[in-house]
Parts: sequence; structure tokens; C-alpha cells
Amino acid sequence: MGRYALLVATGEYEDARLSRLRAPSQDVERLAALLEDPDVGGFAGVRVLRDAPDHEIRRAVEDVLASRTPDDLVLLYFSCHGLTTPARRLYFAAANTIQDRPAGTAIPRSFLNEQLEDCRAAGRILVLDCCFSGAFVEGFKDASATVLDDTAQGYVVLTASNAYEYAFEQDTLSLEAPRASLFTDVLIEGLSSGAADLDGDGWIDVNELFGYAHREVRRRRPDQTPQFFAQAGGPPLRVARAGGSVPAVVRRSASYTSGQLLVARGFRAAAEPVCRTLGPLGRRSVLFVRGVPVELADAAAIARAFQPDDPRDTLGASYVRELIEDVHRAAGDGAASAVAVAQGAILRLVEAMRDGHNPVRLMRGVRAAGTRAAQLIAQVARPLDNSDVTRLATDSSGSADIGEVVGKVMAATGRSAALLVEPTRRFGLDYEITRGLRFDRGYASPESITDRTRREAVLESPRVLLHKGRLTAVPRPLDTEPLLVVCERVADRALNDLVLGGKVVVTAGVDVLSRLSTVVGGRVLDPDVLMLDVGKDDLGRAAKVVVTEHDTTVIGLPDVRVPEASPAAAGVILAPAAAGIIRAPAADVERVRGAVRTVRGAVTAGVLRGAAMGLREVGELLAAEATGVPAEVAGWKALAGALAEPSRWIAENAAVEVADLDPTLIDSAATAAAVVAAATDTAARFLLVA
Repeated sequence: MGRYALLVATGEYEDARLSRLRAPSQDVERLAALLEDPDVGGFAGVRVLRDAPDHEIRRAVEDVLASRTPDDLVLLYFSCHGLTTPARRLYFAAANTIQDRPAGTAIPRSFLNEQLEDCRAAGRILVLDCCFSGAFVEGFKDASATVLDDTAQGYVVLTASNAYEYAFEQDTLSLEAPRASLFTDVLIEGLSSGAADLDGDGWIDVNELFGYAHREVRRRRPDQTPQFFAQAGGPPLRVARAGGSVPAVVRRSASYTSGQLLVARGFRAAAEPVCRTLGPLGRRSVLFVRGVPVELADAAAIARAFQPDDPRDTLGASYVRELIEDVHRAAGDGAASAVAVAQGAILRLVEAMRDGHNPVRLMRGVRAAGTRAAQLIAQVARPLDNSDVTRLATDSSGSADIGEVVGKVMAATGRSAALLVEPTRRFGLDYEITRGLRFDRGYASPESITDRTRREAVLESPRVLLHKGRLTAVPRPLDTEPLLVVCERVADRALNDLVLGGKVVVTAGVDVLSRLSTVVGGRVLDPDVLMLDVGKDDLGRAAKVVVTEHDTTVIGLPDVRVPEASPAAAGVILAPAAAGIIRAPAADVERVRGAVRTVRGAVTAGVLRGAAMGLREVGELLAAEATGVPAEVAGWKALAGALAEPSRWIAENAAVEVADLDPTLIDSAATAAAVVAAATDTAARFLLVA
């Protein structure tokens, strides 16, 4: 059976005599989210129409009803002004409705009734939340007199009031309601909490939903009387799942929106094939690219290739792609783990919002937990030993060959030395040890970026200007050549001129300038040197320069003449720094780069237990510290629990128990921190979806 719904909410009106309604827009969001939730309504298609003119509403009603089959269930919901004429004809106001001309500008009761009677769907439910809505069913046969048999068919109407009553919100008329309307709020409360499952069979049918709504509305507003009428035969139509017997403690009304549920759906669809690749025995995902099946094992490639079957999943899938890009830029590895953590957090946050927790308070808890998790990672990490380098590079790349080459190069150059990875057409990996330097300062302006995907500024065979103090002018003789400028400070005007000219500027201290001069040659210019007097002989030369947001790598030329002593070293000769260049086939370049970044991160941050067991242990420590406001605690626990997801996926993909994962594996603590940070940001972004 297909389940379909059309929710019409009109709160803004062109006719000033029809006062603005604030309740419909928020009511419809919460109701749509519940109906789409696979654990509650399970409706495959929910269309929301807000503040539309009458002709659009008529067309939408006809579209959703005309194409139904006898196996379908369809639900229509209207939240708007109800207008009645002296002859007791009922109309539903649209955005363009003229108050005293409803026949030509509003939706007549007769139109809705005829469309519902002609619809072929076995189940038809109409929910009306507007004043005088009981007038819709004048002349209908009351449901209490209906004889039921074994066929699940029916046409039922639930109204917020009788034919002569207003629809209220708390203590105010819905005409001026600043919050949700009473009737819809009670319906949502009964559906989301399961309290409307009056017989405890795990399902909420229309009779139970009305019984719950009638009782709660009358308890809060004795002067508002919901109505229920039916033209039906068969057992009551099931509206939603309730998850079993009525809970001992009734949950509050769900606080999530249809937009959040939409993101959660798409995220889950795109995350599944990514998480299947986790671990040394992770499976390879098969996706269809332009109709052709493709086998992929890389998280970024899977995210790029993923095309959701349902267009509604596109937004959530984009969250997965952006999350993977963020982790790759920050750490080079851990993208699939970050997706697993974010997915686990989102599932737990949806459950928390289903319990009624406010999403903004949940976000505060998630943010606080992310900050604390980073501190715990730093506390439990141990330093990286030299013997760990090859093993860590192997675990990160999934290749013993890559791990061995990275280990050899770093043993020869030092673990923090300049190291570039370049594609080659040759078969297999090779490497070269040369002159070079890497230091922890990035570009002064992102406008220098030449590779937008990797957010890098790459210069081939550039000149290098080294300048003490503050650079205030631009050297003129090099307008047509690539140029790297390294100075202590730079004036805004000079920076602007250099960037516009395609040059790259990095600010660094005198010690870096001195060390760099041993790699590129040239001389370190004093602050009082006029740029007009600077010639090519004063500048250094490099084979290649790669500058990111955080660091700069300079590969020197073998024939460059370097100064005999550093100008800032007081006669102490600095040995030229070593650098490594790893050449890899195109298919392996990203894996090698990821392994290098992983090891570099571990040099400063240390390592944790591998197979994501370190993250699991941090999550357990984090969960034990949860205290404070309930909603913030729920957000904190959502992230804490999600940190166990990568190890669960690794164990599942390897067909072992979590406790049996290899205890000798190690992970970079920097990668773990990047995973937590990216997943935290994604979860917080999800919570802010309206």
C-alpha cells in the first residue's frame, strides 16, 4: 500500500481583512516530519503547500487524489481560515481569497468532498484545522454508527471544531495564534509520543487518534469540540506506528522538522556505501554512474559518484560529500570514519528530537561534547615512535608498499621534512631525496590558490624573494615569472598587488628566512632595500612550491648556490634541509598523500589504538561526563555514542566482534581529532535546518 499526503497551510493573505495566521506554517512542518518519519507515519510522499493561491491548491488536491490506486492510503490536511456564508456553505481560504467573494477565490467544501469521494484510494483521511470546520460534515453519517467489516477501506474526516466554533490555540483564538494551534498540536503530540495508541497494539488508527485528540482538546478547551465523521467499511484506518504499548512516560511532542528529516534520509542513503568500506576488510561499494555499475572503495569517489534514487535524498547526500572534503583537507585520512560518526550522531539526535528535545539546546550539547572529545583525545594519545611510521602509513593507506616507501623517505629526511607526492606514468612507486624545506605557515591570502579542489597554491620553477621586516613594495622585474614571497610582515597594498599579479605571499619569522635561504639561494633582503634595486640575482630559485592554508613546502634545485652562512646565524653554518619526492601511479597518489598527512599529524598529536577503538574509548569517557540541562545532555550523549560507530562498522565489515579487532593497530590522534571536529560540525549544521 502506498501512503501519500498533501498538507495545505495558509497563514498569509492578500486581503487585509483576513488576519495573518502564525500557526499553520509551523504546524505543517512538524506534521510533515512525523508523517515522513519511517518509524512513525511511513508516508512515501508528503507534499507541503504553503500560502498558495486557490488554483494551485485545487490542482495539488486533484494531483494527489486522481492518481491513486485501490491499495493506497491518502491524507489531506488543511490549516487556514474557515469561511462560512449565510447559507452555511463552507470555504477554505487561500492566499488570494477575498473575504466576501469566497466562491471565486477560495476552496469550496463541495470541491474537496467530490474529489475525495471520486478518489480510488481505499483509505482517505481529511484533517481540517480551521474555524467552523465541523460544517464540512453536516449531513454525513457519524462514525459511531458505522458498521465495520474486515476490509480496510474508508473516507473519514477529523475536524478541529464543530460547525459553530472557533479553533483555539492555548488561550487565544487561532486567528491571532503566536504558536501552534491546539488541535494540530494535540495530534502531533499523540503521534510522536505514541500516547494515541489507546489499545497498545503498536498502531494508531483514526479512531484512536480522534479519541485522544477529542479528550485532550476538551480537557484544555471545553469550548472547542473536535468532530469525527466517516463514510467507511472495514477496520479503522491506520495512521502511524506507535512502537508497541503505550509508554509509561509519555514523550513530549517531537521537535524535528520535515527539512531535518529530509537531510537525515539523504545522509543515511549516501553514508551507507561509504561506511561499507571501513577497515582493512571493508567491502567495495558498487554504484551506478550514468547507468553503468562502477566498483569503488574510496570514500571521496563514492560520495562523488553517489546518485540517490529519490531526488529528495540529494540534499543529505551533499552533506556527506562536504564532510569528506573537510576531513581530507584537515587530515588526509579518516573520511569514512567521520561519515560513520556523523551518521550515528544524526540518528541519535533525531531520536532525541522525537522525545521533544529542542534542537538548539541539542546543538549546544553536541558542540560542548566535540570540544571535550578533542581534549580527551589529546590526553589518551601517546607519542609516535620511529618504529610506528611504516605501520601507521600502511594502516592509513591499506598498502604495505606505500607504508614501506613512506617509512624509508621519512627515515632519510626526518618526519617533519618537506615531502611531495607526484603522479608518474611508471609502474609502481619510487622516490628521490633532494634539498627542501617545510614550515608551518600558509598563504597570506586565499586568493593565491591555484588548485581549488585541494585549496593549494602550486608554483612550478618559481623565483623566491626573502625579506626581513615589513614588505611595502612589489619587485618589478619579475612580473612574468612565478614568485614566492616570504617576509615577516606585508603591507595590505603590497599584498593586494602581489596576489593580483599571481604571486604567492607567506609571512614567517627570521629563522625560517635563514633556513629557507640554504635551500633556494639568493639573499635575505633587509627592510631598507629598495624594491627597484632588486634584481634576479638577489632572489632564490626552487623546483616547486606547494602552499596550503597551514603550511609551505619548498623543493630546491640541485644546482642552486646557497650562502655559506645564514645572515641571522651569527657565523653558524646551517646544513641544507633534506626533502623527499614520492612518485606514484595516478591511482595511488591520493592514498600516498593521505598516508603522509596521517603520519605528519601523528608526529605532533601522537597515536591512539587503531581500528577506531581509540575513538570508542574516548566516547565511553565522554558519556561518563554528561551532566547538565537534559537537552544538552542528550546532545552530548548523541556524539559520545556515535564515536563507537566506526569500530562497529569495521567489525561488521570484517565479520568479527568489536572486541576481536586487532589490538596492535594504531591511528593518528590528529586524524581522530579531525574526525570528531568534522562530524560535530555536520551534526550541528543538521540541527539548525529549519
